[in-house]
Order: sequence, then C-alpha cells, then structure tokens
Amino acid sequence: MSVARLLLNRLLQASASAVPLPAQDGEQLDVVQGYCLLCQALEQRRKGGETLAGWKVAFASRAAYERFGLGEPVYGALTDVMQVAAASRVDLARFIQPKLEIELAFVLDRDLPAGDYSDEQLLAAVGYMAPAFEVADCRWQGWRFGAGAFLADNAAAAAFCLGPRQPFDAARAARLEYSLYSDGALLGKGCLGQREDTPLRNLCWVLRRLLDDGHALDSGQVILSGALLPPMDIGPGLYRLDLLGTELALTFTSGASA
Repeated sequence: MSVARLLLNRLLQASASAVPLPAQDGEQLDVVQGYCLLCQALEQRRKGGETLAGWKVAFASRAAYERFGLGEPVYGALTDVMQVAAASRVDLARFIQPKLEIELAFVLDRDLPAGDYSDEQLLAAVGYMAPAFEVADCRWQGWRFGAGAFLADNAAAAAFCLGPRQPFDAARAARLEYSLYSDGALLGKGCLGQREDTPLRNLCWVLRRLLDDGHALDSGQVILSGALLPPMDIGPGLYRLDLLGTELALTFTSGASA
C-alpha cells in the first residue's frame, strides 16, 4: 500500500473513531501533496455515494496564509452528507475537536465552464446568498499542522448549515454586519469595514482557483467564503447567527444529552 493511500485510510479512521492523528505524521506533506490527497479523498467519498455540494475557503486573510508560508488562501470540499438542517440538533460526539465558524455562503445558479472570467462575470453566476455555519474539525491532534497536512484533512471541513437563501446582491454582501450568540450571550459581532478578506474577494479567488485546478463548477454548488469571526470552540447549547437581516440557529448537544 502506498504512503498516500495509507495516510488517507488513517484520516478516514480518525473520522470514524473521533480520535486525532499525531501531528508529526503530517509534517512532511507539502501543498501539492495536500491538494492531491484532498482530491483523492473526495473521489473516495463520491465513489461511496456522496455528492459534491460545494467548496469552502480557508486561510482567507493575508496573515493566515502567510503564517503557513503561502501566497494565497486554500480551499476544501463540501459534500451532501456534511450539510445539516437549520434549527436542528447536532451531536458533538460525532466530531473530534470541533470549532464553529460563521460565514456568508453563496450559491451558484449557473454552470461555470473552464475559462477566464472577470469578477463581474464570476459574480453573474451567483444566484443566492445565505448566512452559514461551518463546523471545522481537525483530524490532527491539537489543531497542529502545516499547510499540506491541513489540505490533506480537507481544510478541516466537517459540517455546514445554511440559513434562508436570499437573491444575491453584491452591494449588500459588501457591507455586512453580523452577530453571534450562544444561549443568549453575545459571542462576537462585526462588520466588513475595510477588511481585505471580504466574502466577495474570497468568492472570486476560489472560483478562479477551482477552475484552474480542473474542478467542475456547477449550478447549485455552495461556496463558504471564509470565517467572519475567529473560529471558536463549541460547547452544548443554542447558537444563533444574525446576518442579512435573518437568523440561523443550531443546537449542539453532548453525547449524553443528545
């Protein structure tokens, strides 16, 4: 068995057992190897019956990707089995060391064939936007990894949840305000202001990068455009996101209380 196949199997077992792998086991992976393993794992998922649902942006800020010696963000894949319904209950026991992110999601409403596109042409392929939760879950112990290991772990993509879809409005997406609450207590809030890693910038970046890497971009695919607040540990309770004038809620439970 090849080293790559062995590592893929070990990552799969880490998900099944909810036990992380030693961080040093991924230290030698570079970005190219990481993306190759990401694609191989996605192909395994699809052969197992899962459907590609979309993509996520990670390391969206300059500080984040430069920390790992990169010149741009990275991406991970989303499948249908990762999606959970809004207002549902999610058992934390299914994850290893989960963190919650709040994001603006975009939904394509037309296919994007391979080619060169302006920002305006890329945005014209977007039909909807929605508030979103992402549950990121790292299979490397203690969330310790290099860029290649992070990509081999599918950029820590574990679960996602979309709120009510609204027609895409680029001007509105550029001036977001957002607040996150847990059991009524404010966890964080913000507005886009002058930040560089805006959802629209991240969206255009990832669409171009995915096309360059030979991935199909089809109508209906979801793009999670990057965390609006720093990822945070999740405990049992009700989490509520206010974004786009609407609310998205999920209840997380422990294994004992689920």
